[in-house]
Amino acid sequence: MARPRKPATIRDLEGNRSRTPIPREFSGIGRPLAPAHLTAEQHDRWEDIVSSLPEALLSRADVQALERMSIAWAAFRQTTIAINQSGLLTRGSSGEPVRNPLLLVRQAASDEMQECGMMLGLSPLARTRLTAPDSGGEGDDPLTRLLGPHGKPWGDEHIPARN
Repeated sequence: MARPRKPATIRDLEGNRSRTPIPREFSGIGRPLAPAHLTAEQHDRWEDIVSSLPEALLSRADVQALERMSIAWAAFRQTTIAINQSGLLTRGSSGEPVRNPLLLVRQAASDEMQECGMMLGLSPLARTRLTAPDSGGEGDDPLTRLLGPHGKPWGDEHIPARN
C-alpha cells in the first residue's frame, strides 16, 4: 500500500526540498471545537492534539480523525494505568497466570492512534522537519535573507548605539 500524501501545509512547513510543485489544497478553518460528548480526559487529549498542529491545517473534515485520535489516546492512557496497577499477568479461570487482557485493548488503542496520526500528519519524523514560516516576507531571495528585510545585515539592529 502506498504512503498517503502529506497535507500541503505540512509540506510547506517542512520546505520543498524536491522543488516539485506542491498542490494547493483547501485552507483549514483553524481550531475546531471538541464534540460535547467527549469525557474530560478525551477532551484534554483533543486540546493537546489540536494545539500541536499548525492552525491552517485543520478543517471540519478532520473532526472525525481528531475525535478518533483523542478517544484512542485516552483509552491508551487508561489501560496503561490499569496494566501498571494489575501487572502484565493475571490469573486465568483455572488459576494459572495468563497475559493481561488489557494488553489487547491497549494495542487496539495504539493502532488507532497510529492510523489517526498518519491521517493528521502527526509523527516524530514530521515534527523534526517542521520549520517556522517566514515572518518578514523576505521570500526566497537568498540576498534578502542574508541582508534582512531593510537591506541591512540582521545583526545591525541588535547592536546598541554608542554615545
